Amino acid sequence: MNTDPFSKAAWLIHRIENMPPEERNSISEENIRSTEAEYKDFLSAFGIGNCYICGNPLSSFSKKTPCIHWLLKPKGFKKNDLPEIAKRFGFFQIQTFLRWVANTQGFAKHINDLPEEGSGMKVIELTIRYRNLEWSFSCAESDYLGHQTSQHAKHPHYHFQMRIDRRAFISYNDFHVPFMERDILSMETKRRLPHIVKHKFPFGEGMAEVLNDDTVEALIENSTGGDADEDASLHFDTIAMADEGTTIRGEDLYEIIQEAKAKGVSVASLIHKLPNARTRVLVTPGPGVVEQALRTGRKKDA
Repeated sequence: MNTDPFSKAAWLIHRIENMPPEERNSISEENIRSTEAEYKDFLSAFGIGNCYICGNPLSSFSKKTPCIHWLLKPKGFKKNDLPEIAKRFGFFQIQTFLRWVANTQGFAKHINDLPEEGSGMKVIELTIRYRNLEWSFSCAESDYLGHQTSQHAKHPHYHFQMRIDRRAFISYNDFHVPFMERDILSMETKRRLPHIVKHKFPFGEGMAEVLNDDTVEALIENSTGGDADEDASLHFDTIAMADEGTTIRGEDLYEIIQEAKAKGVSVASLIHKLPNARTRVLVTPGPGVVEQALRTGRKKDA
């Protein structure tokens, strides 16, 4: 039997392509129900300071029981303990846990998975923040396929960075963290069947889920007024250009500003009412969104 995960992925892709839509929908619905139940367990345990996976306090550390919650930096956890976590938990399981943790502190803004915020040269670029902890994942195409000229990085892998108080605790070039077979199966099906397979993180949504072409209009319409907030997750830039041969009257702009204040909405949501003008609203991540910690340059086998 061929144990190559990419060969297994090819078989799985063929099966999914030929699966009746009703069966695919049934599997998707079951996955959603399962995730909802798991998330409830996570919240219940996290709320009292325990890990829902191992059942121990989040502050606990024992080399006998490696667990994802070690990434919350309990006393005793060192960077060389990371491989023990990777041996037992896959990339998506680790990422989901950290996403759930981050969203307990505020929806989406502590998870920066926006493609335009990255280098545009990686398969995976993601940064997650919780309190003074920051975790980042990076995977180039050559990492995903494995470095065939390397003795210790031939396997498909990703790079991981962890910072505490903005200081490096684990650096990108410290480890080549192996993908588990189930990770590769999941990634390959998404890469080969993007019209069928989507990677979603229920309850662990990041900025890519919040800010995209499908959501911008709704974000503008539903935005609230108020002064600029350094913790805001969204930033609106409003541009108004007078039609040819006309001017924008200050009185008209003042009326829109006053209407926005009275209704408790943003000027951006009403700017389209400005007479004799073409308007445009640009929505970008706000100052409260964690910045992606990009992996730049390249060292040997990195």
